Amino acid sequence: MANADNPFGFRPVSTITGGDWKGKVMRVCIPAADGTATFIGDGVVMTATATTDGTTPPVVQAAAGGNIDYVIVSFEPDYANEDLTTLYRKASTLRYAQAVPVQGMIFEIQEDSVGGSIALASINEFCDIVVGTGSTATGISAMELDSSNAATGDGCRLIGLATYPDNELGNYAIWRVTVNESNWYAVGTGV
Repeated sequence: MANADNPFGFRPVSTITGGDWKGKVMRVCIPAADGTATFIGDGVVMTATATTDGTTPPVVQAAAGGNIDYVIVSFEPDYANEDLTTLYRKASTLRYAQAVPVQGMIFEIQEDSVGGSIALASINEFCDIVVGTGSTATGISAMELDSSNAATGDGCRLIGLATYPDNELGNYAIWRVTVNESNWYAVGTGV
């Protein structure tokens, strides 16, 4: 049986302490100044472009191989533009979302299998992400693990294969990971 090529970005599944993910999220915003569409499952990174009232952390879509601070799990309706049905955040539009901070979380994500699939020997090693264009129909992310730099990247730690009957080692496998590169872990002066 071959794995399906069906990217979905990051999906929170549990915590590193062994507990289940209880659905705890926090509100973030993606400023209108950001020209990149954002999707459910996208990793996002904190940015210095604050909201006018300063109450909601501003974020933008994470770059390939870059830091990830939160993962988007849903978007609030866009009441300002009378858009109650769009499942993703359109480019250059202020949009509020619910997101999971990455520290202490385990996520599932599909590998891209470009140049081959991730080997078992890469478990506990690191791998970066690649960023694709999500689906405007479903609102789902196209972020994936970068199979070509498993064991040489540094964005996510590979914990092991996700345990589903239809998931196996090979192309487009779904992996459990923790995020290694994040501003939450950085020591410095801020974003």
